Amino acid sequence: KLYQLGMEGSQTNLHFFVNGKEIIEKNADPEMTLLVYLRRKLHLTGTKLGCGEGGCGSCTVMVSKHCHDSNSIKHYSVNACLAPLCSIHGLAVTTVEGIGSTDTRIHPCQVS
Repeated sequence: KLYQLGMEGSQTNLHFFVNGKEIIEKNADPEMTLLVYLRRKLHLTGTKLGCGEGGCGSCTVMVSKHCHDSNSIKHYSVNACLAPLCSIHGLAVTTVEGIGSTDTRIHPCQVS
């Protein structure tokens, strides 16, 4: 569904995905960071606030974007403590909660 999401739509709605779930945020606060949104609004507390400067990595999430030129999905690591929420429009965010759990199946990167 990520490839179908374009920049069209209402000027006041922020449209993105978190862990595969579609999010439409009406009148998003332009000063809110992705980290604050994940923790306060979505209650995804696996992404942590460490240094608040992007140096420690505790707030790292994966952001995925559809590249129209190559018709492929590109994945990037993003410091959620630095990323404005509004910069995520049209993208997909994967947090630590989205890669596996002991209830379902842990992801290979979580195996010690």
